[in-house]
Amino acid sequence: MPLTISEAIGIFERTFRVRDPNEIERVLRENLNVQVAVIESKESAENKINEGYYPLTVRVPYWIFVSKVKEKKLNVYSLEQENIISEESKKWKLEEIHSHSEILPSRTYFILKNEAGYYPDLGLTFEGDGEVTSFEKIGEGEKAEKFGVGREQTWEEHAVGALDRANRMLEIYKLFLTDWAKNVFSAQKLKEEQIKETVDAIILAIKIAVFFHDIGKLRKKWQEAVGWNKGRPYIARSANKHKVPFHAPYAYPFLKTLLRNIFGEFRFLDIIALAVAKHHSLEVTGAVKENDFQLADDKVVEFLSDLLLKTFPELNEIEAKRIIQNTIDATNKGSLIDEPPSLSDDFYFLYVMTNRVVKFADWEDAGDEVIELPER
Repeated sequence: MPLTISEAIGIFERTFRVRDPNEIERVLRENLNVQVAVIESKESAENKINEGYYPLTVRVPYWIFVSKVKEKKLNVYSLEQENIISEESKKWKLEEIHSHSEILPSRTYFILKNEAGYYPDLGLTFEGDGEVTSFEKIGEGEKAEKFGVGREQTWEEHAVGALDRANRMLEIYKLFLTDWAKNVFSAQKLKEEQIKETVDAIILAIKIAVFFHDIGKLRKKWQEAVGWNKGRPYIARSANKHKVPFHAPYAYPFLKTLLRNIFGEFRFLDIIALAVAKHHSLEVTGAVKENDFQLADDKVVEFLSDLLLKTFPELNEIEAKRIIQNTIDATNKGSLIDEPPSLSDDFYFLYVMTNRVVKFADWEDAGDEVIELPER
């Protein structure tokens, strides 16, 4: 059962006041979930899914699920889209997870009923033979959305939608961010108004970063892979895609340059940029090859600069077009591998919080649902 906002604030506030990075990591990690479906067999589940049925799932805390998989040596499967040779070919298949390290938060996984111990009245017990979680009939559009392709969206629609979701989450987290800032900047003896201005600037930086989290999808290679045609709106999500180039790493050099151009030379901006680049996987390093950020067409610069000023009117004094062009040029120079801050780093909390906000904002907007801290 998801936490309410009030419950989460109580847990997080107690944790952050301890000022123990390991405890912060543990609490945030355990509040991440995976969706688990219990199935009769791999083959029967594939057949159901390809007939247009969606598996009902049980929400399980991420770290508990990983621990049980390791302890019980469970067979775990993820749902993947096959390459379609013909219309009659299967579109979906279950692929076995070979290591618990491959299990990621916010994903759907399948386990077998003879290992699961699932019961409708008890939930998932992991204690032996149980029942299946069953399937429900859905349409093709909803099927594509639920299975990871997401609803079709233009790049602008998804950027605006993700930002709307992030705005709600940042209102929740502002209390914690303010408390963190008071501790981190205590040596500077900042006044209350200065703390407020600092927090507001950090939140604005996160919002800008969330808005541009999918900047890598404006590459020519990515747009071509999802069937974009010149003169049409740029695509962020398409039900027609099969195999597409990666896009997340480009957010690191792009946002690092963009945020520094707007706010100045501050290390915390690099932390935000790296956290956003990892919005799909913590394995993303932010490394980008030189001249590998070729845009869909010559209108992208104007498109982005117009969107920046329209979405963030408080930036109306900046030279948006020049900054966007400089940012794109800097991204094309490539970037080296970067590492996240350590647990003892003062900016570790900012890194974890930003990654959580962008990850859930992206996921919520793709599925058009509220996931992070919904009210009961």
